[in-house]
Amino acid sequence: MFFSLRTPLKPKRGGTTLRVLSVERISTVHQDEKSLEDQQQQSRQFIAANFEGPVEWTSIASQGSGEILDRSEVRELEDRIASGDYDVVIVEDLGRICRRTYAVIICEQCEDTGTRLLALNDSVDTFDDTWKLSASFATLRHEKYNDDTSKRIRRSHRNRFVNGGVFQCAIYGYLKPPGAKSDADIKKDPEAEAVYDTIFTKLEDRVSFTEVADWLNEEGVPVGPYSRSQRWTCKSVAATIRNPILKGQRVRNERMSRRINKTGKRISVKAPPEERLVRECPHLAFIDPERFDRVIRKLKERNACYRRGKATGIDPRAGVSRKRTKWPGQHIGCGVCGRILVYQGSKDTAQMMCSGATAYRCWNSISLHGPTTARIIAARVLEEIENLPGFPEELLDSLHERLADRSGEREARRRQLDQQIARLDRELHNLMSAIRELGGSKSVYAEIEAAESQRQILQHERDEVQRRQDIPFQVPDMATIVELARSQLAAYPPDSQEFARLMRRLIPEVYVFPYRLIDRGHPELRAHVRFNLGAIVESLPDLAELERHLSSEFVVDLFDPPQREEFRTRVWELTHSPTEKLTEREIGARLGITQPAVQYAKALQRRLDEAGRSDPYVPLREPPADYAKLRRYKHKRFVQEPLAGFPREWPSD
Repeated sequence: MFFSLRTPLKPKRGGTTLRVLSVERISTVHQDEKSLEDQQQQSRQFIAANFEGPVEWTSIASQGSGEILDRSEVRELEDRIASGDYDVVIVEDLGRICRRTYAVIICEQCEDTGTRLLALNDSVDTFDDTWKLSASFATLRHEKYNDDTSKRIRRSHRNRFVNGGVFQCAIYGYLKPPGAKSDADIKKDPEAEAVYDTIFTKLEDRVSFTEVADWLNEEGVPVGPYSRSQRWTCKSVAATIRNPILKGQRVRNERMSRRINKTGKRISVKAPPEERLVRECPHLAFIDPERFDRVIRKLKERNACYRRGKATGIDPRAGVSRKRTKWPGQHIGCGVCGRILVYQGSKDTAQMMCSGATAYRCWNSISLHGPTTARIIAARVLEEIENLPGFPEELLDSLHERLADRSGEREARRRQLDQQIARLDRELHNLMSAIRELGGSKSVYAEIEAAESQRQILQHERDEVQRRQDIPFQVPDMATIVELARSQLAAYPPDSQEFARLMRRLIPEVYVFPYRLIDRGHPELRAHVRFNLGAIVESLPDLAELERHLSSEFVVDLFDPPQREEFRTRVWELTHSPTEKLTEREIGARLGITQPAVQYAKALQRRLDEAGRSDPYVPLREPPADYAKLRRYKHKRFVQEPLAGFPREWPSD
């Protein structure tokens, strides 16, 4: 039944035609689209009952959530109201515009343009002095309906989950028969047993999620039945293996949605601990719970160093996936500003350059070829490994003494951890007893959560100490270590991810610095490399003496020398030969170069002798003013902003 109008409808600019704008909306695709027609028909009946003249009708019908404010239909409604071309805006209720208090703002916009807004079921008429009170109560009521419905659905889902229901989207390896009502009806796919075992074995061997995804796609392993993609990806692998159902544990309410009030859209955020529900389902376990927890813990520890925003707590690249790249991509750092070198050229050229230079924050815009750089550094690393001396007897004796001391320290630490865990267990027991006798409170629940978190941390540390204590150790001879490194370097192609992972372990740090010949010429990059051979030998203990013996630092040129430097030493030897006197032309003919090339080589040697240097390359601590290509620092956008601790010191000659 319609409410009565105190003021009759009439065109605001005279004339006989009433211009009406109606708004209809349904929320989801599950609602009948005929509801839009029903809403409009109701509006037409109301206008016909209150206006006898001709009506010019315009309709904005849509399907979308009433919470979302940045819908195109809302923008269109505001634009049409702002035009002032309509006499009446009519809706079934204000919730059809949006289920938010923003509907009151729409009413105010109508009031500003002299357009009359009618909300039939809410009894709102902006030509009535009391419309603001009615509109405010109506919008609050519509939003409360949403909140109440959400709470009812949440209550039902939580109760059904506790009783084994709400098993919605099964991941790969689980079979959900038609009509299944409980997790007791879910079955495991026998073929998935070996697949999951292989996946966890690869992860234990430090294989990345992307490589696991590649293997799954190559083997033709199907993705989950509810996956939108038909191929495994890094993201889908990570989400699957982190699902605790693989260890026979169902978890609900790990995350919750939070509305962004500006737009009305919702984002997923971590839910409070009290919202989390856990249900044990041992018959659904593919992986032993202890192994599952160990692998997930190792993955977190392995990736902790890559977490962004560790210092400030703010992630500057939230939602941006890391680029999977060939080594040395995402590894080499710029010695001038500290930022990493990234690929800049096409797939064929594979040129790398300092990311700070591309952002006009570093003047070092010298590029290098990625595959060539990988080949040069790998060859030099192998050479350094071959030249490492064997372990002296004094070092081996010292190692065994330190290991004996370390074993005693671990045993003492294990006993200390056992005492702390026992103390926390007593505290938790006392807190639970207090809840049973006196009831709980927020402070008590917070203490329980803190104690449980601390106990978990201590238990993980205790397990790691025990594991290290149980591993027998025997120092392998240097020949065995060198052969292991040689075989691993030869086992993988340079463009593979296995090779990249190995090199990142062997070379924890590599920075490039710009150098230039003493007689000028093109600036080039030299790599200052620190490598640790012990990183690829799993059984070696983390003792400082052993690490120093298996570590080394060296400098390697990442370029081919120019002709005058390549032949400089040989030209000088032939020029000062005690057995024969050769002219410059004869020297050039013998070396296969021209006479001017011989002269340039001799001039370079004279410059070195005058400067008293043996290395013809000098470091560039600032951009050369006489070089026409390094001009990025002259751009108005350029600001030299090195990271903390940079530029680094160049090694002495």
